[in-house]
Amino acid sequence: MLPLNNIPKLKQLEIIGRIPFFKSFTLEQRDLLLQKSKIYQCKAYQLVQSEVDHNSHLYIVLSGEIEILRHNNDARLGVIQAGEFIGEGSFINRRPKSATARALSDAIVLCMDQDTLRGLPLALRDKFKDSVIAGMAERIVYLSDQIQELQASP
Repeated sequence: MLPLNNIPKLKQLEIIGRIPFFKSFTLEQRDLLLQKSKIYQCKAYQLVQSEVDHNSHLYIVLSGEIEILRHNNDARLGVIQAGEFIGEGSFINRRPKSATARALSDAIVLCMDQDTLRGLPLALRDKFKDSVIAGMAERIVYLSDQIQELQASP
């Protein structure tokens, strides 16, 4: 992944303004978040994260599609798109990554780590955590629906 340093701040604010994850953030909070976090470009088929990564980074997809794989057998577990995130397990619990993520198309991701999050003002930190919780709740509902569909099919 390559850091995206050449996108003007106004364009970055426009991009994250379209993402539901950031809807509750004020313009000033979005600006501060962009100052403290990193944005990366991932070319198609480039890894965003790997199961062998030893970091606690959370990646929020700003554009493109990312496939989630089990590294040991390349079985596709799913695809995530703009507005969704990966790495929440290691971000929350500082544990190893549970899956590998690879860009299916050119993608842009925002990267946040625990140390950076701790350095943010309390109100922004709380909104960020609330957005992670809301995204995880949405994922649980989606996965529950998928399980029900699988159980209903013969």
